[in-house]
Amino acid sequence: MRLFLVVNFVGLMACNKDEEVEYVQYNADCDTLGVRVGIDDEIDPVETSIHSSTGEVEIGWAEIRPGGGPIGTEHEIVVVVDDDYEDVIDLLTVRTDSGDRGEDEYALEQDSADEGYYKLSLESVGETGEIREDMLTFFLWQVVETEETDNEEDEEDTDDG
Repeated sequence: MRLFLVVNFVGLMACNKDEEVEYVQYNADCDTLGVRVGIDDEIDPVETSIHSSTGEVEIGWAEIRPGGGPIGTEHEIVVVVDDDYEDVIDLLTVRTDSGDRGEDEYALEQDSADEGYYKLSLESVGETGEIREDMLTFFLWQVVETEETDNEEDEEDTDDG
């Protein structure tokens, strides 16, 4: 069964004066963690590094607490982007892959006091006696600057001065 979102999902596409905002992935596709679902007891947190698009540079880390537990366990997902990269990231999402139960993708909430800190709570669901490992893949997104966006910023600069 899929992990279900406890907080509201923010879509990957946002409106900006009737224009769609485009995102490009900033990190590697291999930033993934497994969460054990349907086991008897909660287990220790699981953690992984978050890497740049080439996979060579560590730009942050992700943790899921607990790293597994019975059906109905609330899992706290935390991603911290290093200070050197936090102002480059405009959106952070996690894709859950629950095998035959399908995939979902959720946006993490950015902390108001620390732009590099993101958090989300998901509850594991499933049938009695079901045991599985859900895979969570992290995606860091950067807004693609368009010519129109650049022109709007230039106009704002001229309006101020």
